[in-house]
Amino acid sequence: MLDFQPLELKHIPLVRPYLTPNPQRLCDLTVGGIFMWRDWFKNEFVIAADCLITSMRIFDTHTAFTVPLGNNREEALALLEAHCEEIGEPLVFCIVGDQDLPLLSQRYPEFHAVSERDYFDYLYDARDLLQLKGGKHRATRNNINRFLRSIPDWRFEMINQDNLEAVCNFACAVEADNPPDNSTLKEEARKIREVLHNMQDYGMFGGVLFVGDDVAGFSLAEIEGDTLYVHVEKADVRHRGVYQMLVSEFMQMFGDAESIAYVNREDDNGDPGLRQSKMTYGPVALISKYTVYTDKSKPEWMERCYM
Repeated sequence: MLDFQPLELKHIPLVRPYLTPNPQRLCDLTVGGIFMWRDWFKNEFVIAADCLITSMRIFDTHTAFTVPLGNNREEALALLEAHCEEIGEPLVFCIVGDQDLPLLSQRYPEFHAVSERDYFDYLYDARDLLQLKGGKHRATRNNINRFLRSIPDWRFEMINQDNLEAVCNFACAVEADNPPDNSTLKEEARKIREVLHNMQDYGMFGGVLFVGDDVAGFSLAEIEGDTLYVHVEKADVRHRGVYQMLVSEFMQMFGDAESIAYVNREDDNGDPGLRQSKMTYGPVALISKYTVYTDKSKPEWMERCYM
């Protein structure tokens, strides 16, 4: 049986090498994507056959596993199969990308893949998002101009020790305004505080937009390979155009490097307004994600979840 253990902040140095490279550019397979949501999904991990395998709870009822990350994937899959057989649970994979499907379909001919549209990542061309040229970005430019006309006293800074307290206070204010029964936002807020106090461990950085002396918004991100992964964007919507301004200034400060070809701004979690907003920026791709059941006959618990 594989010896899975709970994923903790101290495990970042152990896990990070297996997340490099990230050829599918999946936000879930970055340090930020995994560790910010490790408690929400009850993530555990094991290193087996020199591969990283993580587990998570799906539908609050069942355990699913990531496709092993490493050089000995077939051996790791064999160990995972034996593990599931020993604990008496079906083998289910989560956060499966398009490049994983051939491996799984060959090994499990009767597999069943469920496309998870609400969790598709939005991938943008970095130069396009940096320059915001052309008709498709007209609305974004208009909102930025409205912000500039109405708020002459603004500035954008890298998050550092001088402004960290102000950013943390703003994050707490955002949390206080969240619906009290929204447990997802509550967990996100908890992990945002963790990131802000452990940015070096996370390998993340951020930018903060000020209006006068008050924080109006901030973003947190990391870079892996040729992709900038934006994990957090929070802003005070009382300022019209604030999100567009935040995206633009963040790109000007962090997205202008020649090495950055793409920007991943994560998924929309099925929120119609967020989906419309992310589509407005003209993604070059929606990165597909699947849940894969290795038996073509859906387990009884799965049938209940999809009814």
